[in-house]
Amino acid sequence: MSKQATQFQKKIMSIGFRGKGIFKPLNTGYIDEHASCIREWIANIFFYSKNGTTIMIDAGYNYDRLQEKMSWIDIHPDDIHHILITHQDTDHVGAMEEDSEGLFRDATLYIGRIENEYLEGRKRRRVGFGTYKLPQVNIPNPKVLLEDGEIFYINDIKVEAILVPGHTWGHMVYLIDDAYLFTGDTIWFGADGGYSFISTLAEDNKLSVQSLIRLEKNLKERNKKIKIITGHTGWTKDLGFAFAHKEELCGPFSKRVYDPDAPYDGYDESEDTEENARNGYLKEKTKMVSNEIKSAYHSSRNIYDAVLTQANPLTKLYTDVFWGGVDDAEIAQRLLSFIPDDFNGKILDVPVGTAVFTAENWKKLKGAEIICLDYSEDMLEKAENRLSDAKHVTCMQGDVGNLPFGDESMDIVFSMNGFHAFPDKEAAYSETYRVLKKGGMFISCFYIAKENRATDLLVQNIYSRAGRFTPPFETKKSLTRRLKNMYAEVSVENDQAIALIVCRK
Repeated sequence: MSKQATQFQKKIMSIGFRGKGIFKPLNTGYIDEHASCIREWIANIFFYSKNGTTIMIDAGYNYDRLQEKMSWIDIHPDDIHHILITHQDTDHVGAMEEDSEGLFRDATLYIGRIENEYLEGRKRRRVGFGTYKLPQVNIPNPKVLLEDGEIFYINDIKVEAILVPGHTWGHMVYLIDDAYLFTGDTIWFGADGGYSFISTLAEDNKLSVQSLIRLEKNLKERNKKIKIITGHTGWTKDLGFAFAHKEELCGPFSKRVYDPDAPYDGYDESEDTEENARNGYLKEKTKMVSNEIKSAYHSSRNIYDAVLTQANPLTKLYTDVFWGGVDDAEIAQRLLSFIPDDFNGKILDVPVGTAVFTAENWKKLKGAEIICLDYSEDMLEKAENRLSDAKHVTCMQGDVGNLPFGDESMDIVFSMNGFHAFPDKEAAYSETYRVLKKGGMFISCFYIAKENRATDLLVQNIYSRAGRFTPPFETKKSLTRRLKNMYAEVSVENDQAIALIVCRK
């Protein structure tokens, strides 16, 4: 039934989802030296290659350009002897069904034992909130049935199968060589992070969310950099971005943050060319979010200082209502008091923002070397104006997730109101720790969740959607636990929803 199902999807879904920003497939090309992909309209199939062995992850539609596009990334169907299947839907198995061209007829299929019940007719796949049964899938290939958590090797490639039921009852994701997670249809990336996959296509949406929560916990416990690669919406190595909205569903017709990367019609492949496939690596999804943050602060640059300093009755009322009357100037002075007046070491201030609370202090520390870094050029321009007469202070544009400084090169890392905005929080924690000398101090403050209900509602419904803040957010408990796992000495206090942090490495 794969030919019929493929054509049905092409006609119906092209019309139904056109302009909705739902499907954002990668074009054909390379993610890195090991992982590559092919675009089949709205879907991606993937390949993982190492030491002469190539594994295929999902088999896509019954798609007449498959062999042609494989040649763009220098892979031939005869190279494929092992295919990992996340689940049984046509856009993931069509090239293996009985009525396909049989390009991979001799390949071994790896599929979850529960998912295989669909192939044997013991379960029927339902979509549209259970209202429609999909046609029976028939695949003649030899199969290896997998259990949750099973680890096996294909030559010297390590594969771990992880069960994530919800989209289908037996959906698997595959962690390869502890570094690449192929997620199939478990995660949908929006402009503001990952959601549970499309609600109308799930067997059980509640179960899908539970699976994502367990999957995130599983990955966090590994404490490794993992590339998270989705079936329809790109890839990221930012764990926070990938699971930002794990408890929310992607509703296909609901309002969402605009994503300029989404094609108007996912079935228009005019940008998917061999020339582009061979022209560098495919970009990571989180980069667009950083640009959103730039834009968000550009739009607020004229009111930013007034809000922080409570410069007029309206901004003071806003602070009282939504932030419990927290005084940012007072918090800044509390944090700055940990730096001696005669300090003569090296300080990194990231993000410096407009330096509205720090400029006068930095000017006084004439014996210190101070580097003020911010991703937003608008913020940085105001900081430079405030610090223009301080020769010992350098202002520079940069990314906290990729700091251009050597290991253990800073005596103090000072970070005010930054971590709630950083899109790749894991990288930010790691990089600020890396550049700090042993015995050095990490001094910071930022928003934490579950301390003030009004603040949480403001952040969730306005700041996160506008791109000024980026989920997920720490609680006081999770933040304390994280920092104690990193630093020798840790102090975490809070004023309403603002955490005040002083740590020593």
